[in-house]
Amino acid sequence: WYVERYLEAEGPVLELAVGGGRVALRAARKGAQVVGLDVTHGMLVEADKRRAKLPKAKRKHLKLLRGDMRAFAFGRRFDLITCPFNAFMHMYTREDAEACLARIREHLAPGGRFIFDVAMPDLEYLNRPAFKRFPGIRFHHPTHDCDYIYSEQSAWDPVTQINQMWFHYDRSAPSETAPAYFCIQLSHRYFFPMELEALLHHSGFAIEARYGDFEEGPLDKDSDSQVLVCRASDP
Repeated sequence: WYVERYLEAEGPVLELAVGGGRVALRAARKGAQVVGLDVTHGMLVEADKRRAKLPKAKRKHLKLLRGDMRAFAFGRRFDLITCPFNAFMHMYTREDAEACLARIREHLAPGGRFIFDVAMPDLEYLNRPAFKRFPGIRFHHPTHDCDYIYSEQSAWDPVTQINQMWFHYDRSAPSETAPAYFCIQLSHRYFFPMELEALLHHSGFAIEARYGDFEEGPLDKDSDSQVLVCRASDP
């Protein structure tokens, strides 16, 4: 869905939190021009490795830059700016979110769009017993080439609306090289629909469309995602 939007845009697209380039590289391969911004050096290294595997003529379609999406200044504007796959949920405070939106508005060309998505708050999931470890599936890890059992813990703070998550991986088969155990920690700030509407409005954006999935279905109580297409509102 994002790649289609990139291909429709006029001129380069600015992707915030480009990460390992999952979206940007697919778009670049299909001919889109993308500028990818990320704050994490390791993610940009991974994206650059993947960019090197593109056909030589397509590598220049993706430009990678290190920077904070709350504080960037390129001195140019874009017809499309995106922040895909829950990356905006790393704006943990109101000040973080407002700073990011202010930078986006400064960099939007007249008539340009800002497109992003965040998870729909699932209160049943968020209000699970804090720190209880919930079992998951057994799977074959593609990097370590070994079977693991996955489980997770979480702790939801309803005041800050931040959910702390720990993803545990316990090796379930013998291996001389794969780690016996590792854990990944992740934090997400959740945004409720009306809260997000108010935040965008007060940051100078009008919501052009709002969907509950990437097939552009309606946003409702059963939606997993909030997908928003925004324009800068009139001064």
